This record gives sequence, structure tokens and C-alpha cells, in this order.
Amino acid sequence: MKYYEKDGYILVRKHWIITLFNYSKFFFFLWISFLLVYIALRFQESLWYELVTFVIFPVVFVFINYAFLKLILENIRYFNDLLILKENSVIVIKTSLIDTDNVEIIDLDKITKIDTTMTWIIPNLLAYWDLVLEQFKDRTRIFHHIYKPYRLANLIKEAKSSYEKEKNSLK
Repeated sequence: MKYYEKDGYILVRKHWIITLFNYSKFFFFLWISFLLVYIALRFQESLWYELVTFVIFPVVFVFINYAFLKLILENIRYFNDLLILKENSVIVIKTSLIDTDNVEIIDLDKITKIDTTMTWIIPNLLAYWDLVLEQFKDRTRIFHHIYKPYRLANLIKEAKSSYEKEKNSLK
């Protein structure tokens, strides 16, 4: 995972561990489905025909469909949850399949404090923490599972100081 830099802006995506969690949920539901199919086929003689036909197989069908649908929706959400750092603003894009126009622009002037938080040891080992941006009027934005957020915090601080210097030189 890296930060994508191009033409004066920096694109930040969530940590890759999120996709690992999504695929582990997917395989868990598939494993449960195959276990139910195995139980239904292995003990078909001792189980009722109606139980196998009208309960177990529809449950397996629902589990498999839910697993695939959840994986697709989570991948869409992962790839459309972005932070973009421009020279004078931070753009937050959180879109999904249904909510397609969720874009927020945070001016660097309105950011008063930048912080990173980490809980427990695994996020520390894999370097996915939370980025906290505090704004005027006690508004706090927390961005979860950012890869090396201290680097992004330093980039935001540098962009904010250069923007303030540029703004002061124009006055």
C-alpha cells in the first residue's frame, strides 16, 4: 500500500487489511454453506427429505448469495472510500452502490488539530491507525484504517503551513 501522488494531489485509500477481512467473511460464509451441504448429503437418510429440501438447501442458497453480495458491496465501498489531499483542501469521498454523491471538502484553514490514534498491537504491527482531524466548532472527523496515518498527518501539516504562508504573502 502506498500513497498515490499525481499532479499536485495525494490520493489515500484505506489499508489493504480491510480487503483481507472482507475475503475472510466471504470464505467463512462459503465454509458454512459447504458444511451444511455436506451434512445434508451425508446424513440424507436419517434427516427428513422435507428438512433437506425445504430448509437446508434454501439456507445454503441464501448464505452463498449473501456472501457474494456482501463481498461485492464491500469491495465497492473499499475502492470508493478515498481521501484526496490538494494544496488547499482535503477532499473526502465516501461513496457506495446506493450513495453515489457523498463528497466533502475540508478547507485547510478549518483544520485546527491533526492527530493519529491506534488501539491494540495488531494495528501497530500492520500500520493501520485512525487519522483524527479536528475542525472549528468542535467538529471532529475520524478516518479509520489509514495506512501510516502519521505520514498523511505530516503531509497535511506541510500543506497547511505552505498554504498559510502563501495566503499571508498575498495580503
